[in-house]
Amino acid sequence: MKVIVLAKQIPDVDQVKFDPETKRIVREGVPLMINSFDKKAVEEAIRLKEKYGMETAVVSMGPPSAADMLNECLRMGIDSAYLLTDRRFGGSDTLATSTILSRFIEKTGADIVLAGKYSLDGETSQVPPEIASMLGWSFKSSISKIEIDSENRKANVQHENEDGLFDLIFDLPAVFSVSEKINRARAIKPDTPDMKERIITMDAKSLGIELTGTEMSPTVVTGTTGMESTRKCQFLNLDDSVLDKILSLIEDGAGNRRDTGKIDIPPYSGNGNLILGVGFNDPISASEIGTKITELALSEHIDPVMITNLPNEKSVPCSKHFIADTSDPLIFSRTLLKFIEDRKPKYVLFPSTVPGREIAGRIAGTLRIGLTADCVDVKIENGHLMQYKPAFGGSIIASIYSKTTPEMATVRPGMFRRSLPSREPEKLQLDLDNSQRENLTGHEKVSSDFRPLSGSRIVVGVGRGIKKRDNVKNILELANLLEGSLGGTRPIVDMGFLPRQQQIGLTGLSISPAVYIAMGISGQANHVVGIRYCGKVIAVNSDRDAPIFKYADYGIVADMMEFTERFSQFLKARENP
Repeated sequence: MKVIVLAKQIPDVDQVKFDPETKRIVREGVPLMINSFDKKAVEEAIRLKEKYGMETAVVSMGPPSAADMLNECLRMGIDSAYLLTDRRFGGSDTLATSTILSRFIEKTGADIVLAGKYSLDGETSQVPPEIASMLGWSFKSSISKIEIDSENRKANVQHENEDGLFDLIFDLPAVFSVSEKINRARAIKPDTPDMKERIITMDAKSLGIELTGTEMSPTVVTGTTGMESTRKCQFLNLDDSVLDKILSLIEDGAGNRRDTGKIDIPPYSGNGNLILGVGFNDPISASEIGTKITELALSEHIDPVMITNLPNEKSVPCSKHFIADTSDPLIFSRTLLKFIEDRKPKYVLFPSTVPGREIAGRIAGTLRIGLTADCVDVKIENGHLMQYKPAFGGSIIASIYSKTTPEMATVRPGMFRRSLPSREPEKLQLDLDNSQRENLTGHEKVSSDFRPLSGSRIVVGVGRGIKKRDNVKNILELANLLEGSLGGTRPIVDMGFLPRQQQIGLTGLSISPAVYIAMGISGQANHVVGIRYCGKVIAVNSDRDAPIFKYADYGIVADMMEFTERFSQFLKARENP
C-alpha cells in the first residue's frame, strides 16, 4: 500500500511584512520552511511505513526552492519525493492547485493521501477535500489517529471537531488532513546525508496540464491590506471601580455584538435569484449567516434562503428555511449539492467550522468552482460577492471574488451580528441523498463544563500563569459567572488542563468575541493571531512588560488568580446584594 503526503513550502509568517505604499506582501529575505502541519503529515506517513510497511512519497507544487523542503522530508525517512514545478503553474488558487495535485495522484497512484489541516500562509483547508472530490475518494479532516486494516482496505481514524472526538471507518482510497495533535515530528539525525538527487521533478507537460494556473483559477484577488494592531493599552489598577468598569465593558460589548434586535424578512419572490446560507450543527453561526444573507438580500432584492440540519431552530433569519435533517456531513453535503445544482443560487455562505469547511470544500471540488475560506466580511459589489479573507496569520486581508457561479465563501463564526427574524420563516423538508454516509463507530463529546468558543460573546483565556490544574475550576467559575467560554493557549491544552477544542491561536481557533480576558498569557505570536478580531481585549498579567499588553485595550498588572478571586466575589455580590 502507498501513502502520498501533500507538503507546501511557506515563508515564515511571523516575518512576512506588508508594504502599505505598494500594497504588496514583502517576502524578500523571509526564511522558507515546510508548513508545520504538513510536517506532521510527513511524520504520520513515516509511522505508517514503520507499522504497516507502506510505501511513502511526498509531493510539493512550488518553485525550485521547494527542493530544500523535500530534501528534509527524505532525510526524515520518506521513500520518494516529487516536485511539481513549472512557470505555467503560477497564479494557481486552491482549485487550480487541487486540479494539478489530483492529476499527479491519478498518475502515480495511492491508497492514502495525507495533508496538514491547512497551510499557515493561506489557512484555507480547501485543497484536501477538493482533491478527494475530484478523485471520487473518501475524505475527512482534522484526523488525530490513523490505523490501517490492510486486508479489508479500510482506515480506522479519529476525527476532532468543535463537538468532540469521533471514531470513523473509511474505505480506501481516502484523503485525510491531520490535526496538530496527531504526533510530534521527529528530528533529523545530524549525520543523515543530503538526498536532493532523489527528488523527481515534473512539469505541466509531464502531468498533461494544458491550461495555466491563472486560467484554471476561478478566484481573483483584487487587493490586499495590512492588519497591524491598533490597540493602545490603558493600564488600570485592580480595585472595585475597575471591576465595575470591566463589567460595564463586557455588558456593553456583549449587547452590541449580540444585537438581539429584529431584522425584516423580505417576502419570498420566487424569481430564482437566491443567496444561500448554510448551517450545520451550530445554531449560533447559522443565525449569524442568516442575518448576513438577509441584510445583503434586502439591498440587492434577492431571496435569502437557509439550509440547515437544525429543524427546531426558530431564530435563523431568512425567507425560506430548508431542513436537511441529518447529522451525517456526507449526507448533508450531497443533499446540499443537489439543491445547488437544481436551484442555482448566485451566492453561498458556509460556516468556517471544521464540518463547514469540509462541506464547502467537497462542493467546490465537485462543481469545480471558486471558494474563499475563513472570511471576516462579505459584500456584494457590481454583482460579485466580495470576500475579505485574512492570510499570513491574520496580518494581511485580501479582497477576493469568484468568476464562477455560485460565488462561495466560508465565514468565520462571531464576525457577523445576530438578529431575530421579524417573522418565523417558512420551513421545508428536503429529501436526503442517502447514497453515501459516514461509518461512525464512536463519539466522545466535549465536557459540558466547557461552552464552545465558536460564537461566544465573552471568552476568558488562560496561559501558563495558571500554574496548576486545580486552578482551572476557579477560572471556569469566573467564565460561567460572565456567561462566557473558557479557552487557553496551546501549552495549557497540551498539559491536559483544557480540551483541545478550547485552544485559541494559530494551531487552535481564531475567536472574535465582544470581550476577551487574557489571564496569565505572555502574548506569543502563535496566540495573538487567534485574537485579532476580538472586540475588546483585557489582559491580566503580573509582568508589566509581557507582550500581551501590546495587543490589549486594557491592562491590569496583577496575579491572575488574585484577579479571578476578586472578580468572582464582585460578581457574586452583585447577584446577591
